Amino acid sequence: MGGVDKGLQPYNGMPLARHALQRLQPQVGQVAVNANRHLLDYQAMGVPVWPDELADYPGPLAGFLTGLLHCSTPCLLTVPCDAPRFPADLAERLLAALNQDQSEIAMACGIDASDFDKRPLKPQPVFGLMRVSVLPSLRQFLAQGERKVEHWAQTCHISYVNFDQPHDDPLAFFNANTLDELRYIERTSSSHTP
Repeated sequence: MGGVDKGLQPYNGMPLARHALQRLQPQVGQVAVNANRHLLDYQAMGVPVWPDELADYPGPLAGFLTGLLHCSTPCLLTVPCDAPRFPADLAERLLAALNQDQSEIAMACGIDASDFDKRPLKPQPVFGLMRVSVLPSLRQFLAQGERKVEHWAQTCHISYVNFDQPHDDPLAFFNANTLDELRYIERTSSSHTP
């Protein structure tokens, strides 16, 4: 987004990060933000703000590590702030799969926005529910210089959860990488109510 902080960009009248927090709060017991800049702006949202524990901002896995280190519950749910239409029942459906399969990670599968016309279901690696017991595995993976979320997840016992029901929003996992994309999903949000 041209160097601007995605989480602070407006979506339907509020910052993306605040929108994500409001969408998550009914689904989980506790929420927090992983951010590395504009910390005061995020702290003003009234939830804990956890900067990466690792230097050099190595991507989403660093956020997972930070979340797991602070997590006081048996599982950690992760979502990016730039996909504001993620399912309102994300936690429930991921937890059901995690428990049913006795897996370590449950990962959402949905439509990949880059292939939207073909509508294939693909893993959405940053939309996941993981047991805190995966922390040693993640530490080791990061220590080896690895950074790909899905590569790490595949080293664990993983369940994939398809979000392809008729009531599911086809743009649930559309992440806005530009301001134009953000405006697009904002304009189309009224056509689908979760």
